[in-house]
Amino acid sequence: MPIMNEPGRKNKKINRRLCLFAALIALSMAFACSCGNKEPGDGNDDIAGNIGQEGANEGDANEGQESQVQDNLPERNFDGYDFVMYMRDDEHYNADMYAESEIGEAINDAVYKRNKKTEERFNINIVPMYYDKDEWDAASAQKTILAGEDSFDIVAAHGAGAFIMAQKNYAVDWFENMPHVNFDAPWWAADTIKNLSAFGKLYCITGDISHKGLASTGCILFNKDLFESLGIKYPYDEVLNGKWTVEKFMSIAKSGASDLNGDGAMTIGEDRYGVEIRHEWDYPISMLYCGGDRVISIGDDGAPQLAIYNERTVDIVDKLIDMLGDEAVYMHDLAKDGNFPLNTAFRSGRSLFYTTYLQDVVNHRDLEYEIGILPLPKYEQSTPKYCTNVDAGQNVLSVPVTAADTERTSVIAEALCAEGSRLVMPAFYDVSLKTKYSRDDESSAMIDYVKEGRVYDYGYFNSSVSLDLAYVGQRLATTKNFNFTSFYEKLEAKVQKNIDDLNK
Repeated sequence: MPIMNEPGRKNKKINRRLCLFAALIALSMAFACSCGNKEPGDGNDDIAGNIGQEGANEGDANEGQESQVQDNLPERNFDGYDFVMYMRDDEHYNADMYAESEIGEAINDAVYKRNKKTEERFNINIVPMYYDKDEWDAASAQKTILAGEDSFDIVAAHGAGAFIMAQKNYAVDWFENMPHVNFDAPWWAADTIKNLSAFGKLYCITGDISHKGLASTGCILFNKDLFESLGIKYPYDEVLNGKWTVEKFMSIAKSGASDLNGDGAMTIGEDRYGVEIRHEWDYPISMLYCGGDRVISIGDDGAPQLAIYNERTVDIVDKLIDMLGDEAVYMHDLAKDGNFPLNTAFRSGRSLFYTTYLQDVVNHRDLEYEIGILPLPKYEQSTPKYCTNVDAGQNVLSVPVTAADTERTSVIAEALCAEGSRLVMPAFYDVSLKTKYSRDDESSAMIDYVKEGRVYDYGYFNSSVSLDLAYVGQRLATTKNFNFTSFYEKLEAKVQKNIDDLNK
């Protein structure tokens, strides 16, 4: 059993044995782990509009949001109740949920203020409880729930772990059991509500209660100094005019790549690349979504539908194959170079573009040259928006079936998310990205496009249903002589059977 790092809970040792599980509907088997053979990494649609002012200082960015966030929560006094949040024992994963004190760092202090305001409002104590950071499947949480112990109120887990808990009937349906959560409120991620639910059941959710949903979204960094020296115009106008496409992206990349040492071969560290890809789980995964498609979509009837294979996705995969085979493109190996490589061509000024996540922007704040931020390009100009999937490694929230009072949990979760939209998101979005790390006003506007295009794909999160189709880009990037049609045909019947089983 994990041990809480804070004083023990009050009125919380209620044993609710496995009989509770019988009440859950068997349809929750739809949810299962993601990320297949990958050790899951880190990585919402329209979370909160107008969450900050460009160029504002930290205080202004936070204080200016108070009038914008309203909730309809009742006045409640929970008599000093210990509200326990169970999360991974790693600051990278839990800093969005809990802060011990103010330390003068924008995001940390915003999380601390968010929690303190909620504590004072409802007379509770927010208590952190940790499990091993490598347990992406939240095995410790599962063990505790299986024992029928009411030890924590909410689990902030890797997205895959949240789906595993739901598959095993360890998590409650938010729609049915969380009465004070306003699912139409802008602080909840609309795409998780619509596309991570199935059959009218929602077992995990995220939103402004965690900034990780934005941090774990793909973007492109570009070297402004290199663009200027090569006489290449910044792509900002293309983004604004809806013309920032894969074709435009690659045309610029090819125009700037060069065999600098003249040996007839492109070599990392010696020559200049057009595009440098963080690793095979980065852009090769995200590119599938550039046309607005998903591995599995949720139909109007709430049923999952296989959606990955069509004329557009075949063309997208062909473009990805061509891209990965182009000498202007270099892709790092996750196993060899790590999740966020330090020795990159981009850092040394020898790549025009670098594909990564927004959370990686802070790792480039020490560069001597100017950088800009762009959304991932879309398939073609007619594509409605710039789409990219959100990595499953972020925190997704689940409520255990052993929780004695989900009505109370719903009040606190709603308050934390609403306060997060006023305090935490401005600190991350406006201060940390827009005014601290991004180097120009245009990049601030580009982040808005990234934010608006976030996709939570049921098929990517739930690979027990979609199998290797969940990772078609990664499989493509690491497989020679890859044929998308053949790959799809080998898996189609199995995946469709999984979906049919769900529909039954």
